[in-house]
Amino acid sequence: MKISNGVTRWCGVILGLLLAACGSDDLPKPSITVAHDGLDGRIITRLYADKQTLLAATDRGLYRKVSAQRTWEAAGLVDREVLDLAIIAPNHYLATTERQHDDSVEHRLFETLNGGSTWQEIAHNFGGDEGTEALYGMHYDDDNNALYATGIEALGVSYDEGRSWQLLSGMWHGFGQRKTIVKRNPATNEIWFGGQNAFEQLVLNVYSLDTKELRSYRDLLPNPSVIYGIQFDRARPDWVMVSGEGGVLASSNRGANWTTLIGDVDYRFYFDVAIDPLTPATFYTAGWDKNWDTPQPLIFEVSNDGGQRWKKYRHNDPTLFGGVRSMIAVVEDGKTRVYLGLYRGGIMKVTIH
Repeated sequence: MKISNGVTRWCGVILGLLLAACGSDDLPKPSITVAHDGLDGRIITRLYADKQTLLAATDRGLYRKVSAQRTWEAAGLVDREVLDLAIIAPNHYLATTERQHDDSVEHRLFETLNGGSTWQEIAHNFGGDEGTEALYGMHYDDDNNALYATGIEALGVSYDEGRSWQLLSGMWHGFGQRKTIVKRNPATNEIWFGGQNAFEQLVLNVYSLDTKELRSYRDLLPNPSVIYGIQFDRARPDWVMVSGEGGVLASSNRGANWTTLIGDVDYRFYFDVAIDPLTPATFYTAGWDKNWDTPQPLIFEVSNDGGQRWKKYRHNDPTLFGGVRSMIAVVEDGKTRVYLGLYRGGIMKVTIH
């Protein structure tokens, strides 16, 4: 079934490409406009919102765009890959970064107080007495004025904006794969974090700040697998949604039971999932097939019934690196817009009409 409700702008030229929709035929079909939004060729690792400013962490530094502007502007660290960003206050950010050398990888932590105009390196002790280790995921909790970060096997907390760290769970300098996502559920005072272990198995952990206890979830998706995205809903304190290699999952009881919202996808990666800020029962996601060197289609997926049924929209541009590595849903001009960060494809903007 073909629909023509998508118009794509590519380098300023209107191509009039079609979006093909497939899925449950009885689902209402939202009118969707897709446009290229810049940073062509960049790997977009994560997207963030600092009030009216959008931020894009990339393989070549940080970029920013005020909603009234049309273009993304460089915001420093252009010689580094930005792994994650913690927003402390407006224009006050911490960035954990990585830079490849011929025979080594350099990890450093930076801070800006002016939205990226200038950066200063932070000396820290994440890693304990044996020396520093890399921070892979970060999350700032303004309720407790605490910064949380993950390493390979460590969950740490800092109360002085990244300088000194205490180990909450795990161990410093552990063995395995990086844990790249960490978030606090403000309704339950729990820290959720995840990634993958040394055997390429899914890891999802929950640390209670109240009881100091840790619980873990394994085998939620067929292995090899990994968790990349975690979403909460303030209106439903016991509800959580996670995404990663193999699909999207949700729990309505803090992880006691799980429902597969998207599965059986032949190990397709779902790095993130977004909730519509105007209609919270509407979810958005998009995936990435592990393909480093050749284009792939952009497939945008929408559920307007809380994840029970999904409609797929395929962007038919054969030259686009359409694998999605990050996403964020915001309200602009009274409409929901979903920004998609692609692997080597820059940023696409989806407007929901």
